Amino acid sequence: MRLCGWRTRRYLCWKDGRKSVRTRRLLDKEPAMSSRWGVLFVPTSTVWPPSSSVLSSQGPTKRWTTKRLLRFRFDPVGYAREVLGVELWSGGDSGKGQRELVEDIAESVRAQASGESANQVFRVEAGHGVGKTFVAAVLVNWFFDCFSPSITITTAPTEDQVRLLLWKDIRSLRSRAQLPGKVLPEDPKMVRAHDWFAIGRTTSNAGGKGSARMQGQHPDFWFYVLDEAEGVPEFMYGAVDGMMTGGRVGLVLMLANPQTRTSMFHRKGKQSGVRNYRLSVLDHPNVVTGREVVSGATKRKWADEKIANWCEIVPAHDEDRHTFEVNWPVPLNGEIAPAGTIFLPNAEFCFRVLGIAPTSLADKVFVSPGRYCAALSRVIEGADPSLCKIGVDCARFGKDAGTVYREHALVASCEARLSRQDTFSYVAAVRAAALSSVGATSLSVRVDGTGGFGSGIVDLLLADEELRSSFSPFVVHEVHFNGAARNGGAYANIATEMYAEAAESLRGLRLERVPIELERDLTDRCFEYVNRGGVTLKALTEKEKFRRLHGSSPDDGDGFALAVTPEFLFSSGASSGPGVGVASNELIEGYRPFDVDTYSGYDPFRL
Repeated sequence: MRLCGWRTRRYLCWKDGRKSVRTRRLLDKEPAMSSRWGVLFVPTSTVWPPSSSVLSSQGPTKRWTTKRLLRFRFDPVGYAREVLGVELWSGGDSGKGQRELVEDIAESVRAQASGESANQVFRVEAGHGVGKTFVAAVLVNWFFDCFSPSITITTAPTEDQVRLLLWKDIRSLRSRAQLPGKVLPEDPKMVRAHDWFAIGRTTSNAGGKGSARMQGQHPDFWFYVLDEAEGVPEFMYGAVDGMMTGGRVGLVLMLANPQTRTSMFHRKGKQSGVRNYRLSVLDHPNVVTGREVVSGATKRKWADEKIANWCEIVPAHDEDRHTFEVNWPVPLNGEIAPAGTIFLPNAEFCFRVLGIAPTSLADKVFVSPGRYCAALSRVIEGADPSLCKIGVDCARFGKDAGTVYREHALVASCEARLSRQDTFSYVAAVRAAALSSVGATSLSVRVDGTGGFGSGIVDLLLADEELRSSFSPFVVHEVHFNGAARNGGAYANIATEMYAEAAESLRGLRLERVPIELERDLTDRCFEYVNRGGVTLKALTEKEKFRRLHGSSPDDGDGFALAVTPEFLFSSGASSGPGVGVASNELIEGYRPFDVDTYSGYDPFRL
């Protein structure tokens, strides 16, 4: 064989998705991958396509051109699988995983592209080693490749976190998939054009101009990623909010290991329009199955060690303290805790493993996040359906939303959210909720009477012949939130007492079809202690203070509290003296819609 000299041969050229034949002269020693052509040359005598071993050493069989990548615009899961070679893990029945997050983002993009309203902000709380930064890297690559022109901006508290965490994964994924463009280790950016790029930045506020440096970008397609968002300063959230204007499709993804309940990242989770996700180590397939399903991710052995070091065994569950159990035996100091053992986590375990911000002793709320989450998955069987309770929080003017909530057969649900609607719309929503309650024979409607708008709703409901004939007893209460509490020795007003009673009721209820705003309203509506005549009382945070912090009033929390509060609080014996209208008959002494033990110790119509 000659080691040098020229020869002429025919070669197959695979370029831009087309196969053609080229004839050229080249040295015998010239490598198969020609830098001149940038394509893979294979002698005509070689079978096409080449073997996988050849591909791994010489290049891909398929070039991912912009046209090919466009078919994944609404399918980031398919992009991850087919383009990046990544299978996203799913949380299954126990919780949410990477796949559920990405699927919901795809649905948001699909809706926005069709001109429909959709959630744009996705917030992820995660334990360690579950792939939160990795899934962000997948999404950055997907958005950059599938949307043209587009602007993607990622940020993190420090330069190392930008370059060595998120952009390291971005670079690795693109290199492995041999996607167009090269990301240099020291330069976290990808550029196709002046209006088509992705760039990583730190959260610097030098000279107080951090927000100004982030603003000014209003493309058709935009994507902002806040990685390690627990440490992202407040001005950056304001900058992102300022950029969420215009464009056809926009997304905000914020991810963190939640360490406190005072950060802006935590407060963002309580705002309207934000979808919240929690990626727990205990839901990860490596931990659930006990084998390495996802290479390089957290393992069961690590989870077992943290359970042994940071948890204690307790005899019963306590939703407020995030107790949990696992379906495998756990080694504990030479002993084995059998599957189903109940563990109580400490603060370290909460945020490092469960992805839950630990509760501070200073937090003064009636409903803990653990209690709320437990109600979302609670199974209710054999509940008495005879009683239906409906709460109506009224809002006719401004940005607040009126809400209609129902509790029936120990299931609480949001039946309607109304904005700037007249009294007839509220009455129609109440009628629909009441008459669709299968098996209900008695009805109690509680209407927010603050501001006077609820009076018209009360009058129309009391005059409704179908409701009067369908339910007995049928009562309508006009409730004034600033009225005196029934237990005046513990609560400053009836609104505070309602929230306290609703929190107790939530221990035995299931939540269905509730908006994300409800969790914010219940778990972030604090109370404080006030002194009235020498007596220390609990008082809810004023609505105006809540509105300044979260951007809207706790309308869902108010509607929920009105619906699930036990009936005795509104009875004629209450010191608050709320207006009570009885449409068909008076309250019956001794009436028991269901057994006292099934409902937090209360008789629903006790006088």
